[in-house]
This record gives sequence, structure tokens and C-alpha cells, in this order.
Amino acid sequence: MRLRAIGRDPVVITVAAALFALSVLAVNILWPAAFGVFIAVGGVVGALVVVYEVRLTKRLAQAEFIRDLQTGFASDANIGALWRKLLLKEEVVAADRPLVSSYLTFFETLHLLVRKGALDLALTDDLFRNRFFTAVGNKGVLETALVKEAGSFANIHALIESWHGHLLHHKIPMHPGYYGYVQALTEAKGYEITRLGPADLPDLEHLQSEVLSTIKDDSWLRANTDVMLKECLIDHITLGARQHGTLVAAAILYDGGGTDESIKHYFTDEAEALQDSINLKLVLALPEHRKKGLARALVELLEQQATDLGKKEIMCTVHPDNTASQSLFRLLGYHKVDSVSTSYGKRVVLRRKLPVLNKRWAR
Repeated sequence: MRLRAIGRDPVVITVAAALFALSVLAVNILWPAAFGVFIAVGGVVGALVVVYEVRLTKRLAQAEFIRDLQTGFASDANIGALWRKLLLKEEVVAADRPLVSSYLTFFETLHLLVRKGALDLALTDDLFRNRFFTAVGNKGVLETALVKEAGSFANIHALIESWHGHLLHHKIPMHPGYYGYVQALTEAKGYEITRLGPADLPDLEHLQSEVLSTIKDDSWLRANTDVMLKECLIDHITLGARQHGTLVAAAILYDGGGTDESIKHYFTDEAEALQDSINLKLVLALPEHRKKGLARALVELLEQQATDLGKKEIMCTVHPDNTASQSLFRLLGYHKVDSVSTSYGKRVVLRRKLPVLNKRWAR
């Protein structure tokens, strides 16, 4: 506040202007050749001072916004009542709908401030991330509002996407509530997301066969053997999406460790690096169930598993012509590492570095 007061003090401004005028006069008398340069430099300095003042004013205004938001959050009785239930892990039921509405309306306000450029999301992240994602990942909040009345909370869904992008960009671990939201939203579309086991081998084999039969260029996807699929179901993590009991999509997280199955092996043989890396081995979805967010949901839920396992990166390979898959992975924070030649053709290697999971979330 002191900087702002000094910067706007009329006496200070008057004295500074007088000193600058005297300096201009002195330079013009003693060193006429340098007069133009001096004026130019003075103009640049003046512009920088104006920019600094504008930025300082914006930061101070945003600090006031945050202070007011914090005050509003803490003083609203409905918000406080729901936050206590969330902290104490009490069940949120239909009768709590007014509390849920007040809580989410608060964050709709935050979203509108961010969207209008009045507030930077980065400034509110540490303070409100836990409060926001704890709510949006809560089963009761999802069932009473975000899933049941999705259209009424479009701003909340937009804020979740914006916040997801912010966390990806700044390499901040996703809050567990985000994954609860992803799963609930997928299940609201009529899918059941489960971890598959050995008993699901016939269904997984059938799914792979069906997907392969729909691909015009069979070089895009390598067919895994029954032995490999069984290993994935027993020793690794395979998630599946069922609709009316039929397996319509699946994805596999494969920990290759120090074996040749590790994608990291294309780049290093260093033991620690191999142990820190994990593969996204396979993502399958029947044609009629594509473009419904299934592949994205399965990949994100597997990333949660990888983070929980303490992995530092997740890698995958994609056919160079499979631009749709590459676009999806880039949306989820993956970046191209290199192109490699494998036994089943040339592949683009994509990687997402996983931030270290911090168990202590903000407030």
C-alpha cells in the first residue's frame, strides 16, 4: 500500500517533474548533441514507470479481490455449513441442495472474475484449490448438482477445465477431487468404470479384436497376445468402461520397470530412470463410443494411479499418422519426446512428467 501511496502523491510527482525538467535544460545547455538521446531515454523510463504503476495497481486490486473473496467464503453461513460437512467427510444429501448451490455460486463468481481478466487464477490457486476440488469431487455434490443439474452449473464445469489446464501448465499435481469428478461425469453418461481382472480376459480380447477390425491401417495399433493381455490384467492396471454389461473401452497402465517393455528403454538404461517411468500401453474404444470423453477419462484415471505409485513420468507411443490420439495426449499435458523405430513400425513417443504428489493440500 505504501508504494501505491508514494507513486500517486502529488507532491512527489511535482518534485520529480521539476527535477526532470531541470535535467533536460542542463543537458541541452552542456551537451546539445546528446539532447535527443536524453529525451528518448527519458521517454522510455517514463513509459516503464507507467507500466509498473499499472501492474502494481492491478496486483493490489487483485489482492483486494482475494481478500474480499476470502471474507465472503468465511462469512457465508451456507458455504461454511457445507465446508464443515466436506471437511468432516459427512454425507451430502438432497436436503443440502441450498448449501451446495451457495457454495458453487461462490466459485461461479470466481470463474467470472478470471474470465473477465479481473483476477489471475494463479493468485487464487493455493488458497481455493482444495476448497474447490474437494467439493466438485464429492459424491453428494455431484449427485445433487453437478451431474444431476449439469446445465445449471456450466460456469463450474468451465472453471474445472480452466483449473485443470492451469495445473497442467504449472506442473502442479491434480487434486484427487478432480479424478472423482471425471469418473462421476463419465458414469453419468451411462458407463461403469472398473478395474479389470483375469476374469475379464475374454471381454478384453474381444474388444481388441473389434477395434482392430475397424482400423483401416492395421499398422496403427499392435495386437497384443492373449499372454500379454492376461499379464496386464494380473500384474498391471487395466481400467475398463462397460455399458449395459458390455466392455466398450479399456486402457492399460504397464509398469515395464527394467524390462524391454519399458518405453524409457529407448532413451536410457539407467535403473532409477527406468523405475520412475511407466507406460500407457493401450487405449481402446469401440467406434460408436468414441468422442464421448471415454478415452480421456480412462487415461486421466490411470494417471492418478501412476501418481499414487510414485512414478515421475508416464510415456506412450502413437503412430505418426494418428493425429487424433496425439491431439488428445497433448490436451492432457503430453509432449513429443522423439520418434523411434520399433519392431512394429515407427512411433511417436509422448511423455507427461508427473509432479510429485504433495499430500498436504492448501487449506
